[in-house]
Amino acid sequence: MGCAGVRPAQTEFTPSGCRWCGVAKHDHLQRWTAQAGWHTWAPPTQEQIKTRMRARAAARAAGATR
Repeated sequence: MGCAGVRPAQTEFTPSGCRWCGVAKHDHLQRWTAQAGWHTWAPPTQEQIKTRMRARAAARAAGATR
């Protein structure tokens, strides 16, 4: 099945997920992204939290109207 450390791309980020990759703090350990390279969990900016919360609400609203 592939590497244990490789996960499918995230389609929805946790509002309080990592600043660089969006992964929740308790699931993070070390991750790699093109922007940050190998990194540990870093708190998101207030703007990222706001944007992620709005995106999550919009996705839920779209799912509720189907």
